[in-house]
Amino acid sequence: MWYNRVVQDLAQIPPFIDYYEKQLIAAKSEISISGNVERAVSNLPGITEYRFNQLQEVEAVLNYLNIQLRKIRQKHYKK
Repeated sequence: MWYNRVVQDLAQIPPFIDYYEKQLIAAKSEISISGNVERAVSNLPGITEYRFNQLQEVEAVLNYLNIQLRKIRQKHYKK
């Protein structure tokens, strides 16, 4: 979702960061276990998978930006 937007337009980085900061706050509230422990434990695998997918997307964007940084550095070092 966000990876394609950031790759096409680097101006999408601030909204990308804002979105994932909000997701981090939401994730912190999700991991608190209260009430029925069995229900909370049964929901945990789905929550974990969802958040892990988000982590992979953030890492993909980071990898793309690192590649772009290396290209820029290489271009300036050659000069």
